[in-house]
Amino acid sequence: MARYERITSESADLQVLEALLHNRRKRTQRGEFLIEGVQAVNRALAHGWPVRAVLVPAGATPSSWAAETTAAALDAHPAARHVAVRADLFARLTDRQEAPELLLVGEIVGRPLAELHPPAGAVVVVVDRPSSPGNLGTILRTSDALGAAAVVTVGHGAHLFDPRVVRASVGSLFALPATAASGPAEVATWLAAWRERAAVTVYATDEHGDRDVLDGPLRRPAVLLLGTERTGLARGLRDLADVTLRIPMAGSASSLNVAVAHGIALHALTR
Repeated sequence: MARYERITSESADLQVLEALLHNRRKRTQRGEFLIEGVQAVNRALAHGWPVRAVLVPAGATPSSWAAETTAAALDAHPAARHVAVRADLFARLTDRQEAPELLLVGEIVGRPLAELHPPAGAVVVVVDRPSSPGNLGTILRTSDALGAAAVVTVGHGAHLFDPRVVRASVGSLFALPATAASGPAEVATWLAAWRERAAVTVYATDEHGDRDVLDGPLRRPAVLLLGTERTGLARGLRDLADVTLRIPMAGSASSLNVAVAHGIALHALTR
C-alpha cells in the first residue's frame, strides 16, 4: 500500500521537489523527474513508466480524472508515495500560472545509446545540443507521430527529463526510445555498430545542402542529424553525414526553427 504523507512547510522534501523542476543535476543525482499535464500523465501510466510518488494539492477536491488517475497510479506502483502538499507550496512545483491537479514523480529510466538497436528500415533522429526544451519536446512528439524509431540528444543541451520537455512532448517521451549521448564520438561508435548490420544513410539538414529534401525518395534505414539554430552541427557529427539536405524556402527568412526543419525532413524520410 502507498505511503500517505503530507508536506505542510518549506521542508527538505519540498526543496528536493522544487529542485526537480529547475535543477538538472539534482534530477540526475536522484534519478527522478516531475511529470505534469493530463496527456503526459496518462501516457506515462499507459506505458508503465516507473512512478515514485503522486503529488496532490492538500485540501483540493479532485476531478473524476484526478481521483481515478491517483488511484490507478498508486495501484500500479504500490511502493509509490502519496503526498498531499500544502496548496501554496504545491503551486511552486510548476512553472505554469495555473497549478495542475496532480503531479507524478517519475523514475529516470536509463537507456544507453549502445543498447539502441533500431529495427529494419528505421529512422533515428539525432539532435545536437538542443537549446530549447520546447523544441526538444516538439521533436519528440513529431518523431513519435511520424514513426521515428528513437531520438538521441548529443552534448550539453536541454535535458530530456526537464518538465518543460516532458510537457511539450505531450507524453511522447514515454512512448518513444530516447537517450542522451555524451558527444559525437559515442554517436560514431554506435553508428559503426549499426552499420555492421545494415546499410545506414546519414542525412544532415543544412541550408546549403547537397540536395533538396523534396527531390525524390530518401533511403532508409537512416540517421537524421539536426544542428543548433545558431551554430549548426558540431564538426564531429557533420563529418558523419553522407548527404546534406536543404529545405527550399521562398521568403526572406534564411533558416527555419529546428523543430520545424525536423518535421519537414523526417516526413520526407518516413513517407
